[in-house]
Amino acid sequence: MGADGDRTRRRIKAATMKHVAEVGYANATMKAIAQEAQLTSAAIYHYFPSKESLVVATLESVLGEVVGRLEEAAEREATLLGRLTAILEEALACVEDYPSVTRFEASISFETNRHPDLSALRSRRREAEEELYSRLISDAVAHGELAPDVDGQSLVDVIVSISSGLTYLSATSVPERHRCAVRAVESILDTGLPVVGK
Repeated sequence: MGADGDRTRRRIKAATMKHVAEVGYANATMKAIAQEAQLTSAAIYHYFPSKESLVVATLESVLGEVVGRLEEAAEREATLLGRLTAILEEALACVEDYPSVTRFEASISFETNRHPDLSALRSRRREAEEELYSRLISDAVAHGELAPDVDGQSLVDVIVSISSGLTYLSATSVPERHRCAVRAVESILDTGLPVVGK
């Protein structure tokens, strides 16, 4: 399809993410997405035959990029705490690059029961995130950062729960509140909870 076709696809996906984040999947229309992308409806249908196929392609693309960026960020650090902090920083960067991404993903979560393709994508995203954190925990055990008998699955569950909570906060609150929460988690990773007395 060539470079022009790829650029148009990216433009359509960006418009889809923004529009669905604003109005929800059920209220989104191909016509409105076309207007957001400054294209005709016919142009949209040339690339994507239906709203569901367009949203699936958009979700697959953005989740693939985000997970890839988090994995790359983790690889730039050597310690578990360094890697977790790098992931948090990269997650912030992803939200800055794609301000609608968390609201887009949140709006899709309400549709997974009716749309198996969307449900499968969200499941794959969670599995990829869990695999990433499991690998980091295993590496930390291998390097002596964590005890050999550590309950790795419980640690992964805690990390995923924190990540999910931050994602939810990003989708439902103002950017500054999300940023402050990320910084608070980073501070806890670095120095522990600020406990006064005993």
